[in-house]
Parts: sequence; structure tokens; C-alpha cells
Amino acid sequence: MSSLQLLINNTNRQVKILILVLMFLISFSCSDKPVAEKLSVSVKSNFALLHKDPQFVMFLNFKSMRTTNFWKEFVSDSLLSAENTLGSLLYSFKAATGATISDGLDELYYSNSWLGNNSIVLKGLFDKSKINAYLEHDTLIIKTQRPDGNTVYMFKNNNLLFFFKDNFTICASNYPNQIDDMLSVKDTSNTGLLQNPEMMKAIDELIYKDNLFMVTAEKTFIRGIFANYVESKLSSNYKMKDPFDTTNTGTDSLSKTDELIMNKIYKNINSIGFSAKMKNDLNLVIQFELTDAKSTEYLEKLFSGLITLSKLTGSTKNEQNQSATEKILDKIELKNFDNSLFMNIKINKDNINEFRKNSLLSKPN
Repeated sequence: MSSLQLLINNTNRQVKILILVLMFLISFSCSDKPVAEKLSVSVKSNFALLHKDPQFVMFLNFKSMRTTNFWKEFVSDSLLSAENTLGSLLYSFKAATGATISDGLDELYYSNSWLGNNSIVLKGLFDKSKINAYLEHDTLIIKTQRPDGNTVYMFKNNNLLFFFKDNFTICASNYPNQIDDMLSVKDTSNTGLLQNPEMMKAIDELIYKDNLFMVTAEKTFIRGIFANYVESKLSSNYKMKDPFDTTNTGTDSLSKTDELIMNKIYKNINSIGFSAKMKNDLNLVIQFELTDAKSTEYLEKLFSGLITLSKLTGSTKNEQNQSATEKILDKIELKNFDNSLFMNIKINKDNINEFRKNSLLSKPN
């Protein structure tokens, strides 16, 4: 082989190596949007039992979460308080069957609407005969035998109705018409939440679906969430600032201008989702799906300013007096992917004790 041919071969080899190195570097330098987990067929089928137009939908998979180290070390049955409607329901079935979020209760679905009615679905291992025996002697519960052969129960203290869809499913609502709808649902029914394309799209776009999520695509509810967050982060000497307006340097709290900015933002938000992956740590994602890339950039700049404000406020205190919220905000990562904005937060052993003080993940007594 001639010297020229050897030179050409060596050059070709070096070029190939260079291309491979560049491809490797590009693959790690580009920040692609995370791939959303697929929604399981069994979970999706239960959406037929929820009402069609909810403010929000919440899903908790206790069965998958309680196998993780994070659950075993930090989470307890105090996750859901017995003081509210949902907690009272779980407490009653715990007393009757021993089924709790730690053992026996596998999944929980919850949705709520502006009309005040809710839908609750519990999945797990229930001893129906034991529950019936318990309810027969509980004066706080009314049992009604319907003409169609179904038995519906009601808690007197909150008028919450519930029934057994099967031995593994309990359905509940405080709205009689919703109970009627849930009773009529069959295994192949395309009803309830499944008929809401906006909400189903929002759920499909959630990054995490296996452990827990909460999502809304309802505009008025989105505005309420956003307004509460913004107002809680604004100090008395801070004016909400349009990220693209360099002339706006006001010093007052929420004003008419603030309202216009808020309206401009929330109308361009298609959905807000909260989801988490639980293993040794808890990875939380607050996910905003927007109408276009410009709106995403707008929201990112606004949140970046609010987070910076929170950090500056926290820096005036000593480390011991910093609130749990401020410490968590310090760990937020904002990520922009065209029409999506992610706020990533990791909860681990380093911050869990502080986080417990202001969260549902409180240590059991």
C-alpha cells in the first residue's frame, strides 16, 4: 500500500473518530424534554368513574410507593388527615377492615368540581362481609338498599355516599347523581373523565404517572393556583414585573398592572401538573404546558424572578431560621422545553426534616 493510501486511510479513520466524539458530546449537551411515562390501561379505565369536568384530578398509587425506601423511611398513614372528608372515609375503612394506605389500600383517585361535587375511587383488598358487619352496628352510617339491587351507604357527618363497585373497588361522592353515574359504569364504558380531551391530554403529558400526580386543565382553577403562588411570594415592597417590559420598575404589591400580567399568563397555560417519582429520594415535577414557546419563556422569566426574590429574602436570615419553603425553593431547577416549563425539586435526607414541618409528610406521633 502506498504512503498516500495510508495517509488517506488514517485521515478517514480520524474523521470517523471525530464524528463519533462530536455525536457523543452533542447527545450529552442537548437538553431534551424528558419522556413522559405511559399511563397504564388499568389506571385509565378507572377514569370512567370520575366526573367529566373536574377542577382537578389526583391519583395516588400506594401499592407502588410503599415498596420504596423513601416511603418506608419517611411516609406514614398521617399522609392523609382524618379531619377531612377523604381522611374520614379512609379512617372508617381502616377501622372496619384494617386496610390502610400502608397495607391493603392500593390506589386512590380523586376529582372535584366547581359545583362542589367530588368523585372518589379506592382500589384495594377489601373484605366486603367484614365491612357490612361493621356498618350494621355503626350509628354514624346509613345503609340504603336501592330498587336496582345496589346498596349505598352514607356518612351522616358529611353526607358522603359510597358503594362497592366490586370486591376491589369502592366508589364515593357527596353528589347523588354522581353515585348514579358511577353505578352505571361498565368495564368498557367510555364515560366520565375519559370524555374530557383537554384533561386526558394534560394527564398524558405528565412526566411521572406511576406513583402520584395531580393535574388541572380548568382555566379558572389554573388562575387561582397561579394567583395564590404569586401573591404568597410577593413582599409588600415588590411589584409584579412583566419579564419583557424593561420600563416597569414599580414598588407596590399586586396592582391593576399585575392583574393584567397574570391574566396574560394564565390564559396561555393549557394545564398545570404535579407529579412525583418515589425511590430513595422523592423527585417532584411541577409542569406547565403552554400555548406557545413565547408564553413559556414569559412564565420562566417570571418564576425565575420570584424564586430569586425568595432566595434574597431568605438570605437576610441566618441558616437556622430559614424556613423549609425557602430551603426547598433554593433547590428548584427551571427547565424550558418549547411549550413546556418544568420546575424540578428533589426531596432527600438532607432536607426532609425541614420539609416535614410544612407538609403532609409529617412524622407519625
